[in-house]
Amino acid sequence: MSQRTLRFIRAALIVALAALLVGTSALADSVSVKLNAAAKVYQSASSSARYIKAPKGLKVTLKAYAGGWGRISYKGYTGYVKLKYLDRVKPLKAYAAKSAAVYKDAGGSRKLTTIPAGTLVYAIGVDGSYVRVMDKSGTRKGYIKADALSGQPVGSAPEDGDGGGGSAVADTVPESLRSTTTSASESKIEYTIYVAQNLIGVPYASDANPPKTFDCAKYAYYCYGKAKSGVLKSSSKAQGYDERYQKIEYDNLKRGDLVCFDTVSDDDLSDHVGIYLGSGYFLHASSAAKKVILSSLSSGYYKRTFSWGLRIFES
Repeated sequence: MSQRTLRFIRAALIVALAALLVGTSALADSVSVKLNAAAKVYQSASSSARYIKAPKGLKVTLKAYAGGWGRISYKGYTGYVKLKYLDRVKPLKAYAAKSAAVYKDAGGSRKLTTIPAGTLVYAIGVDGSYVRVMDKSGTRKGYIKADALSGQPVGSAPEDGDGGGGSAVADTVPESLRSTTTSASESKIEYTIYVAQNLIGVPYASDANPPKTFDCAKYAYYCYGKAKSGVLKSSSKAQGYDERYQKIEYDNLKRGDLVCFDTVSDDDLSDHVGIYLGSGYFLHASSAAKKVILSSLSSGYYKRTFSWGLRIFES
């Protein structure tokens, strides 16, 4: 943007983000979004305010929204855009909690189709009481009433969580499983565990900001990454299906393996991940416990939902 453009969208205040969609009370301090069409960026939340035009595809940060307007931030400056022009850069999975009508616009004036309960869609935005959704390919879009959507399938565990799990077995790692290795040059496995064990209690957040907050995938990414950069991908699914690493059965797990769990009723068998310590214990960022915890893999929920392990480091 030109200096003239930036002057038009200066702001005095940035507020915390409200919920973006499907029944959550808050997601993060900000959400990365992009313009789905060329749009006017206003000085204030009013169509009579001064504005500049921004191009389709411009990536900005959504800081808050209300009354059909989104407050956005771009390179330290702030302006206001109609919510209908803002799409999440990273769509969120959502499910029809009941049979739901899909409309062409947020007014509900033109019904496109009806989807049955449990149908998976990808939420990309919000406009009033409607959530803007698309299919997996991104070719079909529409609007669904927010109260007809859920962040998880009916009767299933959270996508990045524990369902029947979430209980910590101890506040710290048992002495016999603790690592005292403070350098990756000594042992990548032990240093990964050293980093991981010292993060017990750090809060869980769906929009993680390591090392202040984690989700399960960002926790594993961060800990393994401290031992060797670029080891893991950024999502639990991508991590679990990473063909660079050998799949390990339950009985052959070793200290330092990545453990993967099937916690959602879909085709993806790696919805949740953790770091195996040995003796049936692993560390992970738990959505149910709302923090990083130590859990048991030997029985109960985690043993039932275990999919496989991955051998990240050989030594």
